[in-house]
Amino acid sequence: MGLNYKYQYNLKMKKLTYFIILMCLSFSAYGQNFHVPDSILSNVESKQFEYTYTAKFNYKIVYPLNYDKSTSYKVFLGLSGGNASEKIVNYCYYTLFDSKYLENYITILPLGPSGRPLSKMDKYEIDQLVADIMNNLNVTDQNWIVAGTSMGGLAAYNFASARPELFEGIITFPGGLGTNEISDKWKDYRILLAAGELDEKDWISLNNSTKDKLEGHVESIDVFTIEGQGHIIEPEYDIDKVYSKYFTIKK
Repeated sequence: MGLNYKYQYNLKMKKLTYFIILMCLSFSAYGQNFHVPDSILSNVESKQFEYTYTAKFNYKIVYPLNYDKSTSYKVFLGLSGGNASEKIVNYCYYTLFDSKYLENYITILPLGPSGRPLSKMDKYEIDQLVADIMNNLNVTDQNWIVAGTSMGGLAAYNFASARPELFEGIITFPGGLGTNEISDKWKDYRILLAAGELDEKDWISLNNSTKDKLEGHVESIDVFTIEGQGHIIEPEYDIDKVYSKYFTIKK
């Protein structure tokens, strides 16, 4: 019985991994046609730094409303899907990571290092990104939020595993725990698992299984259905509906 269960579980994980790879490729290809109005990007700053002698890392910064250099701000880390190319990152900011609820956060939008999905970043790369943010911006060392979509939604849990002390919560559109172990340091986290009403069943299943695994191990966790949307959220959708749910979750 035990061996059969393990076989079935491994088979399911292989199928899910294959599906996610296909979705990553689809997001990357389709993302090349995504259009973002210039006015949306007018307040987005780009930054590059070296994290090894031969590799560079790029991320975008959106400063808070009425930004004051003498104030320390919490960070909202928005992790895009696909290979997190510049076009995809811009589109994910436009549709997912621009909200009135984030006006008092410094928003950080990483690009995929060397064209790789953000879910492929290892702990060293995550640490280097965090170090650059903390060394160059006035930010707190706790109460950050990490959010992600698709491959970025998987990466969100990698970030929380690598640096659990930084975050107070996770939002995915969708995403999931993946192979990460549940950390005792997540006990005060708020978690919101969002997915499109028309999203693929594998993503819905991943949301539900993540909820089942995390219940009792975090402060609060909820699932949100994004009505009328699929895997890639359209610009017309009011994303504040999702953030409203997160920021009103009872602690």
